[in-house]
Amino acid sequence: MSATLVSPVSDNQMSEKSLSMDVLVHLQDIGDLVFSEDDFAGTRGQSRRLEGFQLSFNPPKDGLSMQYMAHLENIGDVQWVTEGNFVGTRGQSRRLEGFAIKLTGKLAPQFTVQYMAHLQGIGDSGWFSDGEFCGTRGQSRRVEGIRVRVLRK
Repeated sequence: MSATLVSPVSDNQMSEKSLSMDVLVHLQDIGDLVFSEDDFAGTRGQSRRLEGFQLSFNPPKDGLSMQYMAHLENIGDVQWVTEGNFVGTRGQSRRLEGFAIKLTGKLAPQFTVQYMAHLQGIGDSGWFSDGEFCGTRGQSRRVEGIRVRVLRK
């Protein structure tokens, strides 16, 4: 089965600056690294798996938060977690294969969250948004990096 990746949001569709956030990723043989909003968080061309991530608005935004989930090697889909919590594993050598992010709170309808992944054997996925699943299931492909941004609609 080949990967079906859709890019519902183009790069130039949104030009407004992303809300400030910290993007923590846990990378194979490196550990935790922190990036900023709209930065590529991970690696390309190093065959290094992303094992988990954590997102946090910095500073926190009253009335706006995030939830995210992941699809993990030999586990499958895990529960949605709230902003500021880690999703994935540390110390288990388990690859993250896909994920989704959605906004919550009374201000959520005024914003969109957009995200993409760099996938093993595929490359950059294109943009997904507002709870759409990004990545693969059942293909044993590692996510090697992610990019996340939250923009006003």
